[in-house]
Amino acid sequence: MGFCFESSVVQPKVAEIEWRDDQLTMAFKTFDTDNDRKLSKRELKEAFKYLGSHCSRFRGARALKYADQDNDGFVDLSNSELSKLVTYANNCGYKVV
Repeated sequence: MGFCFESSVVQPKVAEIEWRDDQLTMAFKTFDTDNDRKLSKRELKEAFKYLGSHCSRFRGARALKYADQDNDGFVDLSNSELSKLVTYANNCGYKVV
């Protein structure tokens, strides 16, 4: 006996996995468009847009407030500020699709 599934269409499921720390680190570094080894609020906005944020301007501002330890208005990619930025992004729950 055979079964006919002509009326059934199977939709593929998109796998979603969390970003690893090293992936987020590299992603953020690619948004340093002026190569000053720092991320500005504008660069953070673009990075969070890439990660899938629906409110990337808000998310970038919050990330800057969270990670900018010396209050210079930038996230320094060469010290612990980058690590704090990655932690912040992980806590937001972004997924790779």
